Amino acid sequence: MTEQDLELLRASVGKVIRIVCHDGEHMLARVHAVSDEDKDVIYDVVSTTKESRYEKHDEQPAYLMKFEDIEHVEPYLTS
Repeated sequence: MTEQDLELLRASVGKVIRIVCHDGEHMLARVHAVSDEDKDVIYDVVSTTKESRYEKHDEQPAYLMKFEDIEHVEPYLTS
């Protein structure tokens, strides 16, 4: 993840972005918080290529991902 990716994460709190992980997962995620101190991001999964990884609940929980697991991030533009 580059410094530009980190800046996009910080600017995307409360918004949906596209995250590409080193393990090949691609997801749309709503960012709740970005911690420079802990080097992680807290997010809700909107959609993902690896759905089996996430529990199914009526109300989806928030998840935590370390910066080191993120390959890059992209803005999610709705039409």
